Amino acid sequence: MEVILVIALVIVGGVLSLKLKAGFKFNYRMAMGYIIIAFVIATSSGLFFLAGIKTAFVLKGLTFVSGLAGYLSRLVLGYLIVTVFTGLASPHADEQHVKRILRLTLRGATILAGLSFIIESFWKALHFGKMACFFNVSGYPLWFLYLIMIAEALGGLGILLHFKLKTGPVAAAGLMLIMIGALYTHSHNKDPLSDSYAAIGEFITLGLMQALYYFEQASKPHSSNYSLSPE
Repeated sequence: MEVILVIALVIVGGVLSLKLKAGFKFNYRMAMGYIIIAFVIATSSGLFFLAGIKTAFVLKGLTFVSGLAGYLSRLVLGYLIVTVFTGLASPHADEQHVKRILRLTLRGATILAGLSFIIESFWKALHFGKMACFFNVSGYPLWFLYLIMIAEALGGLGILLHFKLKTGPVAAAGLMLIMIGALYTHSHNKDPLSDSYAAIGEFITLGLMQALYYFEQASKPHSSNYSLSPE
């Protein structure tokens, strides 16, 4: 099952971090690789959903690249989150190195989640008739579709602007609520579980981002209320 695979990849990534106990250079490369993976996923998704490409071979290629990069992103994100957590919790870790890995990891997650929801909002606009029909069958009024489209776009933008406005945690929380709503809707409609895979995957990513936001707060000077280190 797709959801189990996603969770397993995150866990495996975390276990690898604990087993390898790699140094800064390796972890830095992993974080930079995660950013590259995020760009690959965002670019391939944008081309697939928004570019209007009709060639079956190209579409299959984009699907393959996006899917493979998506699996790899879960593995690397699990690795980096555990790396950051253990670094913040250890009194012997180089604080600046840990903060740098955290910031790069958060940038990658920001690119991945922020652009994903903005692309999703534009996709809904391009397929408005299809989405209006789905919302109608699901028992929702048309204005609710507009609300979801706007909320997803603003949520994605809020995530992208986090480094300037610190809007990430609120934006991610709002998008997590939308994903819960999507799961409820598919369950209420008795849709196949596969229809919920995307929402579940996004929910997991947003939840991991909330952990990164927490680590970001914990890494700030004089953040004793958020300290991960033992007294």
